[in-house]
Amino acid sequence: MKNKKLTEESPLKIGDNWLKPQKGRILISEPFAGDFVFKKSVVYIVEHSEQQTMGFILNKPVDMDKNPFFKIIGLLPYELSFGGPVGMNRILYLHTLDSETIPGSKEIFDGVFLGGNYKSVMKLVESGKIGEKDVRFFLGCAVWSPKQLEREIASKFWIVGNLPKDKIMDYNGDVWASAVKQLGGRYKLWEDLPSNPMWN
Repeated sequence: MKNKKLTEESPLKIGDNWLKPQKGRILISEPFAGDFVFKKSVVYIVEHSEQQTMGFILNKPVDMDKNPFFKIIGLLPYELSFGGPVGMNRILYLHTLDSETIPGSKEIFDGVFLGGNYKSVMKLVESGKIGEKDVRFFLGCAVWSPKQLEREIASKFWIVGNLPKDKIMDYNGDVWASAVKQLGGRYKLWEDLPSNPMWN
């Protein structure tokens, strides 16, 4: 029993969750989680309801050089992130423009919007009115069925946190370190752990 208690209280394991999952918050997995897809992941929640939860992994970039198809079809003006294992035939995006500028987009939280008219986005990109910190593209997304995420949180696979808008939208930043720094306390040790390898 003593060894079990020490393991559960290890600073490399997730402790109690004080925040509930909701739109605009993030999920942080423990550094050495066994799941290949979500190991050391930071997920931005864009939907949380009784029907499902949906989010985007923020810290798994797609290596465009090893996936030249994305450059050939010319869909994307900026880099691409692996958003999750669901709907990998779709490219989705977050942006910091309002729903009047990008018709059909929905605000998630604090000026971060999901989707909307792609042609409107491209026009702003081509005119130079927006840059790569205004829009982030994702291949696929992460989806949980009803109560699935709550069960994973209860099992301490995830800890719920917050992250400011500029970190959510920063493709090139170390979002893992930023997310862990926001947690503070026992999680400070996580900040210096090696970053995720390039997703390819």
